[in-house]
Amino acid sequence: MSFTDGKWEQGTPQSDFIVFIGADDIIDFAAVTTLPAAPSAGLIYKVVPSAAAAKFFSSCSGPLLRTGVYGTDQEQFGTAAGVSGPSSVANTGGPLGLTPGYPPILAANMATVGGTVGGAGILRGPLPRGVQINSVDVIYQVLAVTAGGATIGLTTTKFGNLVAPVVSNLIALGSNNLPTAIGAQPQVTNVPVPSPAMITSLVDTEVIVNVNLTAGSGGTINFYGVVLKYSLNLN
Repeated sequence: MSFTDGKWEQGTPQSDFIVFIGADDIIDFAAVTTLPAAPSAGLIYKVVPSAAAAKFFSSCSGPLLRTGVYGTDQEQFGTAAGVSGPSSVANTGGPLGLTPGYPPILAANMATVGGTVGGAGILRGPLPRGVQINSVDVIYQVLAVTAGGATIGLTTTKFGNLVAPVVSNLIALGSNNLPTAIGAQPQVTNVPVPSPAMITSLVDTEVIVNVNLTAGSGGTINFYGVVLKYSLNLN
């Protein structure tokens, strides 16, 4: 296996990663759900009883959140911080921030690190790393009577010392087209993130998914879990 004293940079994330969060990994904070009396082989689910309102929550920060890496080595590219690559100094970049071109190139168009503030196509700060959640599949089955309601929300919560946690929506809590109709089999509904992007400001940040299901009077709901579909960049 080859070895390098530097590191590889991956500019484009892979977009085919998934994480299945099963019913056994999700807490019903309303504490109304029950376990099935005789579950089928290979199926794990929680039952929302008649007319009950379940509030399912799960921390889903497991898909490897990252903060981005600043330049620290000695070879310099003329940035304002005096180090190679991006740093905490505003508007510094690295080789990935070079303006592309082919010779012959006018002196005014020679590649420079950073360029003008707001320059098109120039990377500012660390290369975005970690996780970009693109959508969530919600899996449940409505039985006997139409459900009274179904909502989903996806948030990030950033903690700081002695300051109020900052909660931001990736998917605002709402129906988001979740069905309430009776289903002969479990329903899998994909809920997209409206503006997917790499999750930044990751230090002490938690990602939380929330699914609320209300069973109709005389009916029940079997809840199987959620599936996160995301893009991943580790390098």
